[in-house]
Amino acid sequence: MPTNNGLPSLEIVFKGLGVSAIKRGEKGYAVLILEDDTEGEPKKKYTTISDFTSDEQEKFTAQNVMFIKDALEGAPLALYVYKFGPEDILVDLFGKIKGAIPRNSWIAVYSSTTLTAAQNQSDLVTFVKGENKNNKKRYKAFAYKVTTADDMHVVNHTTEKVTFPDIRGEQDGSAAIPYLLGYYAGLSMMLSGIAKPLKFVSAVEPEELEEAIGNGEHVLFNDEGEVKVARAVNSLVTLTAGVIEEMTHINTVEKMDLIFCDIYKAWNDSYKGKYPNILDYQMLLISAINGYFKTIARDYILDPNFDNRSEIDLEAQRIANYPKYGEEVVNGWDDNYAMKMTVGTKVLLKGNTKITGIMEDFFFDIFM
Repeated sequence: MPTNNGLPSLEIVFKGLGVSAIKRGEKGYAVLILEDDTEGEPKKKYTTISDFTSDEQEKFTAQNVMFIKDALEGAPLALYVYKFGPEDILVDLFGKIKGAIPRNSWIAVYSSTTLTAAQNQSDLVTFVKGENKNNKKRYKAFAYKVTTADDMHVVNHTTEKVTFPDIRGEQDGSAAIPYLLGYYAGLSMMLSGIAKPLKFVSAVEPEELEEAIGNGEHVLFNDEGEVKVARAVNSLVTLTAGVIEEMTHINTVEKMDLIFCDIYKAWNDSYKGKYPNILDYQMLLISAINGYFKTIARDYILDPNFDNRSEIDLEAQRIANYPKYGEEVVNGWDDNYAMKMTVGTKVLLKGNTKITGIMEDFFFDIFM
């Protein structure tokens, strides 16, 4: 006879994740990959500028030292830095880092070699898309002028030029990537990317801001003496069933990824492989997830005015039972019986939630 030993731990795990969601959402992880053949292996992980000591700085070119400081200025939870030489193959490095960086990380590549820079950006996008699809990662690429984007986890920055307030002066727009990587990784989920002025003195805007944003481009603009993000959008432009316009906003995807990673971690660490696959245990899992939803709704990650909930996906469960019992027999089951007819090792759930957006658009008509 199965016991209840350990079941409360799942509730505790979800409760802890829910209570700490805002704190964890204040900062994220950044991964900066730099072309650099300077001698010396960096420590790879920096949490504050104090970690980036003079000894560490000697392992990078002077330009890359400035880029790392740019990324740290955004105060991400941690900054992972990796180097590759001009003759190295970037894809090989991706294979090494994917087991070392957190599941929910922002990733960017900066390379000064013009001949390979565009290919490196394309390889980054391919890597992120593949890991998210095949390995349940939630990486986000901050890329520069890629043509193969159209993905909610790829931000395609296209600003042509930026002017730094230091000795660098005017630079190609790709030089803004390390700073913007740290900016988004360190940005609270309660804020949009448009909320803060950036460190640049000026930015070269596209001729048509609206058109660029509509094309899924992340661009900067000059706003009365300050440089700001024109619209905090990712590169997603193709909307299909289940892929909606809200998913084009960076902030929405950040919240989606937090929820996915929390539920995945709780399932993987505290439930997977530990209990019989029967309705009783599935309902305990559902109860724990719904409690988590209520907790993060209190912090406005989910809309507290919406009925956010998970439940058994009855349609999927019926279809999964067709091969064994036959479609006609299964369709004759009432819902209560169908819920009890679990399928092998599969837990078939679905959820309905409403993620909060951030106030960005203002419409105010005055009639006289």
